[in-house]
Amino acid sequence: MIINGVRWKIRLVSPSHPMLLTPWKTHALGVCDKTTRTIYIDNTLYPTRIKDVIYHELVHAAMFSYGVDLSYEEEELVAEWTGTYGDEIFRLANIIYDGIHMK
Repeated sequence: MIINGVRWKIRLVSPSHPMLLTPWKTHALGVCDKTTRTIYIDNTLYPTRIKDVIYHELVHAAMFSYGVDLSYEEEELVAEWTGTYGDEIFRLANIIYDGIHMK
């Protein structure tokens, strides 16, 4: 997948994969590694949870690809909020657009 000219890979990996281990020695559900341009997702998650994690990690990938420089806390807030509510916002935007476009 390409975001702003930057090629990213997505890998579904075991929860014990070293990339899912955080600096605080906890298990992450997903990780976006800007060095290797790879998104790692825990392959044991339920499909609906995987979708949320993909949204979250894609926000990180987009921020890296567009050179958005936020603090760790700000970046996580944006990624978590978009991952949680983005689907609803895009669904509503499409409904509104379709209603306007059809007139």
